[in-house]
Amino acid sequence: MIYKFTKLLTIIVLMTITLLVFSGCADYGYEFHFDVGGGEGDIIIENEISERRVKLCNESQWCKLGCSDSSHIAMLIGGKNGSRELTFIAIPDEGYQVKEWIFNGKIVDGNKTTSYKAKVSSDHEYYGVISVIFEPVKG
Repeated sequence: MIYKFTKLLTIIVLMTITLLVFSGCADYGYEFHFDVGGGEGDIIIENEISERRVKLCNESQWCKLGCSDSSHIAMLIGGKNGSRELTFIAIPDEGYQVKEWIFNGKIVDGNKTTSYKAKVSSDHEYYGVISVIFEPVKG
């Protein structure tokens, strides 16, 4: 009888220690909300892999930002106070080019290329809003 009690007590203590140790290692969801401002093209994630889940923001229970109907969300898991990166590729319609990239409401200075690497961190409250704006090719 004492052996069974000791064994049960040992299991309870080990489970408690395990919960205490691993509760500090919780995963956080890093959200990337992305869209094309004004149309004239598309935006995709480079080298999408299986851990990334991409959905339309308006069809996702995750999106709490009130994104546009055409906006997408990609969620990545990471640790507290960390960061995650995704590279976005702009695909302009024929006759258009990248005018600018916008990250969390601010224009990304000097980037008029078709790619942008966005970094979301705990400093950004675990989310980033990425938008690409196209303009007609000047000719």
